[in-house]
Amino acid sequence: MENKKYKFTRFQVKAVVFDIQEECKQLKQDLAESGIAVVVPFFGLQVEQTIKEILSGTGVQFNECLFLTNHQQHAKLASELGMAVAGCMEGHFEVPKSVTLLEDPSEVSVNYLNQVYCHAVKIPATIAETQRCFIREMTAEDMDSLYEILTDEETAKYLPAKAGTKEEELEKLISYVSCVYSFFGYGYWGVFAKETGELIGRAGFKEGEFPLEAGYVIKRSHWSQGYATEVLTELVKYAEEELGCTEIYANIDERNIASLRVAEKCGVICNRLRK
Repeated sequence: MENKKYKFTRFQVKAVVFDIQEECKQLKQDLAESGIAVVVPFFGLQVEQTIKEILSGTGVQFNECLFLTNHQQHAKLASELGMAVAGCMEGHFEVPKSVTLLEDPSEVSVNYLNQVYCHAVKIPATIAETQRCFIREMTAEDMDSLYEILTDEETAKYLPAKAGTKEEELEKLISYVSCVYSFFGYGYWGVFAKETGELIGRAGFKEGEFPLEAGYVIKRSHWSQGYATEVLTELVKYAEEELGCTEIYANIDERNIASLRVAEKCGVICNRLRK
């Protein structure tokens, strides 16, 4: 049977509805260039009907949209319709808990809005992409593949801590996914091959650290093929553009010569650890 190429989607949100006073010209332009529909409705008295009519013309479903608003009643209505909602609203104690509050919508990125949408609808957000990989938040379904990587004999000797049982690691992963991604906006993500969708590594930044501490591990079958350099290069760029951090360091086992070379090549400060 012929192998089908994995269908990779960079952004999961399909449309952003702007129900805010801010112009956000640059954000709207960035969204359009990313292939995400920009909807700017004029609301009369029939708000719900207006939303339905506008979306019916785009072919986008309610649950594929992010509703950006500074109106409390509109936020509640959009939530009831099954839309992900974000915005700036005074007296936000009356806003549904599912609504993400933004300080300044004009300053957020397409990538951030996509994460807000994904967290609202409870799907893993794609963080970035490279030529051969995409980097996305992990889920419990990734545990089998991740555990295989973490317990590989050659890989494990360079990791800071030995993996526990699969059940223990699954429990840690579930807790990590539910607590870290939405709170910090970053963390350790899965690295997946675009061609197959296979998990081939884990990479990202340790939560709560600043300057950022990078960490990365690639499946042994993919060593010496440039994957670590490819992924870390993109993460350094992501840190600067999305997290505002230009100084990144990594704690690396001094025996791991290949990893040290990757970090130095990507401009990451190396702390050589002795065991």
